[in-house]
Amino acid sequence: MRLATVAAVLALFAAMASATAAEPMAFAAAQAPEQGFFTCHAATAESAAGCALKKCTDSNASECAVMVACATGWAGTMGVMLEEVHFTDTVCGAPSKQAAIQALVAFCRGRLPHVRECFISEVWSPEGQSEKVERTITKEQLTKKKS
Repeated sequence: MRLATVAAVLALFAAMASATAAEPMAFAAAQAPEQGFFTCHAATAESAAGCALKKCTDSNASECAVMVACATGWAGTMGVMLEEVHFTDTVCGAPSKQAAIQALVAFCRGRLPHVRECFISEVWSPEGQSEKVERTITKEQLTKKKS
């Protein structure tokens, strides 16, 4: 009898844990140049993109465009400052937090020799949880020779 009770309690805890576990969500980001950057998480990439675009247009920004939309995976964003302009770059669909950060660093490095600095501000987990990164990457760091 005790074994059956223990098994029933364990089954109940397992069911509760799976019911409360966060489901992966789609991610999208929309941007209006020099006016705003907007993100959303939703059940599908299409609905996340629609949500981000709506946030952009609701802010009265002009020329809103969806920059990225992914069904799942880690996402990240960074500010990029070139010699003459600055803008936001975004990646999504990465298999891990570190992969999202590495992708952003690669995008920053790809802007050489014109990049002055990049600032990785945050990443989002597949479940939509925001994590601050706040990492600055300078042109000097990108061009430094590895020993």
